[in-house]
Amino acid sequence: MPNGGSMTLAARLHDGITTYNILKKPTDRIAEYFAEHPKVFKVALIVNHIFRAAAMVALMMILPFSLPVNILVCAAGSLFYRLTVESNCAFKFALPALAGAAAFMIAKTALASIISGVAFATLGAFAIAFVALIPLAVYVAYVILTVSYDVDHKLPPCCANIEIA
Repeated sequence: MPNGGSMTLAARLHDGITTYNILKKPTDRIAEYFAEHPKVFKVALIVNHIFRAAAMVALMMILPFSLPVNILVCAAGSLFYRLTVESNCAFKFALPALAGAAAFMIAKTALASIISGVAFATLGAFAIAFVALIPLAVYVAYVILTVSYDVDHKLPPCCANIEIA
């Protein structure tokens, strides 16, 4: 131990969290279950992607700036997170969440017009609604395909191979 055998406050905190981690047993059980049921794991990861994209939509809506500025703020934060934290993680969420949020922001008017039936009034209205949904469809396809690949290739969980000096 550094400093003549005394533990630092950070080390004591970490040891306490490790010792009294009430989530360890359920986390290990869920990991074992997912290892035996990869399709369920894929669904869980897709739900996580959707949740993070929804959180990003909420952030974009509550920031006090214009939508383009809000998207830039979220893009900067997502890129920073991706470069600093997710660089060693199998499951990348930050940039896909940003893309999903932007796709939803583009598609929300089209979704409203489809739900209300306005998109079916004319061929032009339908075409505009259809085109506005393309980014959302691309996002959904990306998430499904990457989750499927990640689970099928059994990528290690976040930060499994990091060695901090």
